[in-house]
Amino acid sequence: MGTHNNPVEVGEQNPRDNFCRRYGHQTTVIDDKLYIDGGYVNFDTFPTDNKTYPNTWLGFHDLNNFTSRGGELWPNLNISLNKDPEHIPTVHGGVLWGDSVNKRFFLVGGEETRGYASSAFHFHSYDILYDRWDDFGEPETVNPPNISSYGAGVGVSETGHGYYYGGWISNASMRGWTGPRTMSSNFYCYEYDTNTTTAVNPPDSRPRAEGAMAWIPAGDSVGMLVYFGGLVSPHGNETTEPQPLDEIFLYDPSTNSWETQRATGEIPSNRRQFCADAAWAPDRSSYNIYMWGGLSVEPPDVNVTAPNNMYILTLPSFIWLKVFPDRRGNASFEFGHYAASCNMVKGNSQMFIIGGTYPNSGDETMCDLAQAAWAQHNLFTGTKGNVGNDPNGTYWALPDPSITSNVVPIDVYRAVGGNKDGGATLLSPRSGFDTPDGTIQSLITKKPTFAARSATRVVPTGTPVPIPSSDSSPLSTGAIVGIAVGSAAAIGLLIIAWVVIGRHVLRKREEQRRQSLVSEPYNFGPGFVSPESAQTPFGIAEAPATGRHRAGDDLTVSSPASEPQPERSSQQGSTNRTGPPAELEAQRTASQRGSVHL
Repeated sequence: MGTHNNPVEVGEQNPRDNFCRRYGHQTTVIDDKLYIDGGYVNFDTFPTDNKTYPNTWLGFHDLNNFTSRGGELWPNLNISLNKDPEHIPTVHGGVLWGDSVNKRFFLVGGEETRGYASSAFHFHSYDILYDRWDDFGEPETVNPPNISSYGAGVGVSETGHGYYYGGWISNASMRGWTGPRTMSSNFYCYEYDTNTTTAVNPPDSRPRAEGAMAWIPAGDSVGMLVYFGGLVSPHGNETTEPQPLDEIFLYDPSTNSWETQRATGEIPSNRRQFCADAAWAPDRSSYNIYMWGGLSVEPPDVNVTAPNNMYILTLPSFIWLKVFPDRRGNASFEFGHYAASCNMVKGNSQMFIIGGTYPNSGDETMCDLAQAAWAQHNLFTGTKGNVGNDPNGTYWALPDPSITSNVVPIDVYRAVGGNKDGGATLLSPRSGFDTPDGTIQSLITKKPTFAARSATRVVPTGTPVPIPSSDSSPLSTGAIVGIAVGSAAAIGLLIIAWVVIGRHVLRKREEQRRQSLVSEPYNFGPGFVSPESAQTPFGIAEAPATGRHRAGDDLTVSSPASEPQPERSSQQGSTNRTGPPAELEAQRTASQRGSVHL
């Protein structure tokens, strides 16, 4: 389905050559390629024109092909993949379910960037082998599913399942929705190999949104899911409150049941639209979920709209550990942002954080700290270089494609015992499980073996089908004529060449048409229109939601002048910042002086 996007023309703005920042996108990793779809982009004119555009490009970072960006080596970005935005929706706040066995991913949920859902939801799947989109049709469920945005979702290649929970239902996410924007309590499971969708049990009847979900290889034959954070509507009357981060939800797909467990340790401040992903000890004696950033949710009062800090939730001890910028407290480094993506790569040895928008006072019009690297930020899950115990306690560092296995960081094994290879000795919460006779305490220490899945289609084992290059150039007419002269057999080549030229013309026209779709910017300005945010004249959330309010109502927020402003460190933001991402230097500085406070 769809038409190829040809290499971008000179003078056209695009997220590769004119990058400032991106956010609200969805990502997945398959075969060392980190795919990025949808969301919004700001081009390098953003600090002066404040214009925001839908990201209609489908692209990927090649984790084995590095290029020099700002004097550093980062995975290259390709934006030439096939996506026709008139047939494949461009959404923000969706999920990509990756299937590494069948070499494809599914686009699920999200709000269309043009403001309303123009068609009924279908399972659109991108075919990596043949650079095309396939339509798997509408979900076949007893009751039509409610399609939402900013729910929590995860795709699991090991078991062939995709999960999606909660989110915001609106006419931008679901065609035909006539009610007010409302949070969902629905939970769905999709089976890749049979194209089957099932409504499964949610943790309770309370609607939730803007939290995170991770899969861990514990329990029985299909693993377990962990959900936390975001917003909850606790009373069934559309009021919303923060979902406390000391309340962890665990789902066992084999029994279609949930349990909750209270976490201890350095509990993060309430937040939503953060990102998270999971790694685990080599012996699976601990499962470690890394959480970064987000948008603050009151109460309690905080002095920063978007935090820039990193936490690890380690299981089965259910302890929160803070690892950046300090080891204790809720202090945050400056330049906080949210609506980013987190993906484990290279055997869970590293986590790539890409993008995010910057709502804190003074940061609203800045480009990403890693603008030169297309907003890629990297941390090692086992401290810098994955040594387990970096002398400076550093996690942030430039990526290393040669490191392909993870270890446990010292912050974790100091808390749960063992060493960088595992061997955790604390295998339950210090005060015991909240449900003493529940199933979680027995399941979470199980280490299942997952049967190898077989592809449901022919997957070549030799040379893969080439993906178009962002830097490729079309075959010249002179070369075509030269090839065709002197041989009857060459006539066939001439015909093929004309086909190539014809396709190139079509691709050029398609790219021009696509450019026309983004030529008129969306006046979302320097920040991001969250599903639950007040819109200033620029359409941004300059302050977190305060206290309780009715979901979908216009919110009243304090003016920037009346907002409590954090004390800035000596390293100030810049719309044209050069050098490495600020977190790298901040981690080094924090290790030397003890903390970096706002």
